[in-house]
Amino acid sequence: MTYLQYHLVFIVPPLLALLLLTWRATRGGRSVVGAFREAGWARRTLALFPLIPLVYTTPWDNYLVYKAVWSYPPERVLGRIGYVPYEEYAFFILQTLMTGLWLAFWLRRRPADGGAVARVSPHAFTRWGQAALWLGVAFVGVLLLGHEHTFYLGLILAWACPVLSGLSAFGGDLVFGRTLVYWLSVLPPTLYLWATDYFAIHNGIWGISPRYTLGWNLGGVLPAEEMAFFLITNLLVVTGLLSFLHPEALNRVNRLAALIRTGTLRPWMLLTALYALSKIPVPLWPAGFPLLGTLGTGLLFLAALSFAWERVGAARALLLAGVAFAAGLGIELLGSRTGLPFGQYSYAHAPSPLLLGVPLLVPLGWFAMTLAAALLARGKPWLTGLLLVAWDVGLEPLMTAQGFWRWSDPAGLWAGAPIQNFLGWFVVGAVLAFFMREVGGRALFGDAGRVRRDEKGRSTAITHPASPITFAAAYLLEAAFLPAGLLLLGAGVGTALLTLLCMGGAAAVALWPLLKKGGRAWTPPRRV
Repeated sequence: MTYLQYHLVFIVPPLLALLLLTWRATRGGRSVVGAFREAGWARRTLALFPLIPLVYTTPWDNYLVYKAVWSYPPERVLGRIGYVPYEEYAFFILQTLMTGLWLAFWLRRRPADGGAVARVSPHAFTRWGQAALWLGVAFVGVLLLGHEHTFYLGLILAWACPVLSGLSAFGGDLVFGRTLVYWLSVLPPTLYLWATDYFAIHNGIWGISPRYTLGWNLGGVLPAEEMAFFLITNLLVVTGLLSFLHPEALNRVNRLAALIRTGTLRPWMLLTALYALSKIPVPLWPAGFPLLGTLGTGLLFLAALSFAWERVGAARALLLAGVAFAAGLGIELLGSRTGLPFGQYSYAHAPSPLLLGVPLLVPLGWFAMTLAAALLARGKPWLTGLLLVAWDVGLEPLMTAQGFWRWSDPAGLWAGAPIQNFLGWFVVGAVLAFFMREVGGRALFGDAGRVRRDEKGRSTAITHPASPITFAAAYLLEAAFLPAGLLLLGAGVGTALLTLLCMGGAAAVALWPLLKKGGRAWTPPRRV
């Protein structure tokens, strides 16, 4: 049997049956999901939703086939786009439609579970607790990528669980307002696809490499990872559709749009979120680390510039960014040629993109991370220097392993770097923080000088100081991502743990006055 014949036998018939049931149930203009949502919105959602898994899954699926986790005998497929057969791309759409129409069937069949058509779960866990739980599972998936026999499972969890976390944060309470419908929509398609997957693997339509699996196979054929894959993909489909079909979903989208319009959701926040998202492909494409690292650091630089621009205006923001960038570039040129102030090292074999022989991400990072550290340190130069030294504890083993620089100092203390390097980081970081404090003043490090707009568009000046956890969040994000990156790129558990302890410990020192005084502690900068 070929892959096309598999679709014609196992996927197309139930899909046609569901389409027929849907057509019969919606004659006369009735909604495809019954009373749950009006006909137009439901029809458009079900029609367009399959495009999302198609776009999101395509790179991931190509990577799996490239790594030979999945394989398809050439004689069983019609052709390929990239590494993936045509029929596999069709599967993304067909499975989504099949599960989506099955969900629609149950929404029509059980229009009012618990006495309400569109209930919202009252339990906070169903939203934020679920989001945190799925994010934790995603992190476990990232860790599993570091081991060959858990590689496939890690790929599934790292790929799917961040999306489930986001969907839960958006509409977990909407989904679990219809718990029975939810599980009736998830489990039967999952069981059916397990059975067809068993058949396909047993008959050689596709294969799963035992090299990347745990070896726990149902009936000696169906890997546990495949079972997890179909369960999670159906969870994604049903969670996504229920979230966005729910009448409350549009209200939440409108509220989010209002946050953007009123300025509550700032551009630097979106850029910082994009920086975090840019970390996700790194374990899937280790060879692309130089490009992804530069892209991520560039986004962080723009986020820092946007934050400073908002706080102190264009002129001072550009001055801060320009001086920090130039100082970072200059100190690296000096250091790589003379050994001052960091010790003997070289960028001779550094990957592109380069600026005057220095990797571009280095001066970009000097501005972005120094500003983040300075904000976390509430403008204190010595504490900023300490935070940057803690960051460099993780940077040295990562960046030397990736070939960004090489140490030739005979007195290497850590990953080839001498103690002079860490003293240099402390001094340079403290000097840059002092400059930022003097130029930015309270307008940068507090809320003074900012303008807040209310719902009617009226402007009021903010004169009180605020918590420094603003763009400082970028440092905390890095404290989470850098140890994970070290693990994934083979630096070892000890190195990752030391990095986490150093960055976490330094951040705790910076945050302690706020935690001790309920977030009201503030040491104002000397100048405004």
